[in-house]
Amino acid sequence: MANAYKKFTANDIATVPFNAHKLYNFTSASAVLNKVTYFNANWTSESIDLYSSESIKYNQIDHLFYKNNKKNLGYNFGEQHYAKQRRVLYENLNIISVPNGLIGYEIKPNSLFISTSKGEFIEDTHGNLIVSGTNLSDYSTDIESNILNIGPVNGFERYDLNILSGYAITLDYDRKAYYRNGKPRVNNISSYSTPDFGDEFDDSYYFNLIKYKNVNFAEKNLFNGSFPSINFNGSTSEIKLPHDNKFNFNPLDDFTIILQAEVSHSSADTSYLISKSTTKTIVPSPNEGKAAIISTKTSGALQSKDVLAETQFPFEVYVEGSNVFFRRSDGTNTPTISTAISLHTINNLAFRVSTVSNVRTMGIFVDGILKSSITDNTLTQTRNKANIYVGNKGGSSNFLSGSLSQINIYNKGLTDTQILNHYSSSNGSPYVGNVFHRNGFVTFTHPAYVVSKANLASGLNNIQFQGSHLIYEHEYQCTIDEHEFNDTLNTSARKVRSKDSDDLADFATGSLFKPYITTVGLYNENNELLVVGKLGQPIRTSNETDTTLVIRWDS
Repeated sequence: MANAYKKFTANDIATVPFNAHKLYNFTSASAVLNKVTYFNANWTSESIDLYSSESIKYNQIDHLFYKNNKKNLGYNFGEQHYAKQRRVLYENLNIISVPNGLIGYEIKPNSLFISTSKGEFIEDTHGNLIVSGTNLSDYSTDIESNILNIGPVNGFERYDLNILSGYAITLDYDRKAYYRNGKPRVNNISSYSTPDFGDEFDDSYYFNLIKYKNVNFAEKNLFNGSFPSINFNGSTSEIKLPHDNKFNFNPLDDFTIILQAEVSHSSADTSYLISKSTTKTIVPSPNEGKAAIISTKTSGALQSKDVLAETQFPFEVYVEGSNVFFRRSDGTNTPTISTAISLHTINNLAFRVSTVSNVRTMGIFVDGILKSSITDNTLTQTRNKANIYVGNKGGSSNFLSGSLSQINIYNKGLTDTQILNHYSSSNGSPYVGNVFHRNGFVTFTHPAYVVSKANLASGLNNIQFQGSHLIYEHEYQCTIDEHEFNDTLNTSARKVRSKDSDDLADFATGSLFKPYITTVGLYNENNELLVVGKLGQPIRTSNETDTTLVIRWDS
């Protein structure tokens, strides 16, 4: 056995990267042993000085992945598909954290399976966590069709209106910002109204401008979990949205209104839930009603004011006694439909205008079930310039006493199945959490699927996923020219068995005798052996043609 050496050229070496997917399958016990952690995190209104580890985790995951994710895409970690990945964070969540050593480059999309005490879960193609077996076409997942959405998702932050949050900026010369989270108000308030400065938006991707007035926020148990709701006091509470043409549904337009409503008025009262019918806001000119131009300093000049809207309207929904009414008008025809609901309890109400086989119908669904329908006989336009009012009739009468949650308007007629699933999911979404592939985090955010801290130890049953590990394949072409390595340096082929002898033994002088290659080694510049390649069978050298041995190894 003897060795011969040859230096590589740049053309002899190639490196090719590729991903290898390794499947992991952990039970609750093996997950802990492999540092796959499962924990609960929660929002708190306490001062940052009192934060528990769960609150710190909540704020970290919120800051990195959820906070202002629709506005500030560049500030969130990882990849995000604006229109496909729905990121919603409520008061509590569960987090599964997988070490980078296991995920490698990322958790391979569509490879995740999780079993907890709340059920079995997989992911869709965009990093949304869903219940295993969910048919996404049975839900309305198109964000462009959901033109109004008032959860309110972050309503839990205002359960206690007299605890401050965020930063306060002082008025001194250096404009320093001081953290005030968890500090009590000096002057308590009993209800919330949108401040005159700054804007407030709904939860949809349209960022509809909304204005709260004299409302409160509280937790309500809907069909599938506890969600924030808005309480109306029956006398002054309202939500107001300015006129917007996208809510001006004409006779040929399909649409659906869905909301969770608890009406607590007496059987003789009438309370409006949502309408775009009676009142619009205008800005009168300085000389309106005058024979000559008057000074703009005159009281009311160029100031907005509310007046009666047009007689036609696209929709209004109200409760009279224990019956809910849905109607619209073209100024001449006013089709009206109604059905009974339960007072002092939560009802999931859907109001749909849809066209099937050129027949346009209006329908009311209660808890996902169609209760009443009629033909929509509006003929001419139903659009107007009225504002949208939630919780009263045009800001002046028929105030709602009760609560509303998950207020949605879609610019299409949802199917019966989609309306039923809107009710059964409570928030209208098939998504129960998110998967952040490249960061190794999986979150459960839907309130119905969050395992409480007390049950956390037994909450995770199984987790399966594939880690995408980046591997480099190194290829070395070991080329032996026809004139190289044709002599053996093996001492057994010498007449005198010594490395210093030049005379070959008789058996090694014939034309049939050729050296054989059995092993190829790769060395660095310091002559240190890095890789050994053993051939499956010896290869005879040739003095007539080149011989190339290709060695591949992965790292």
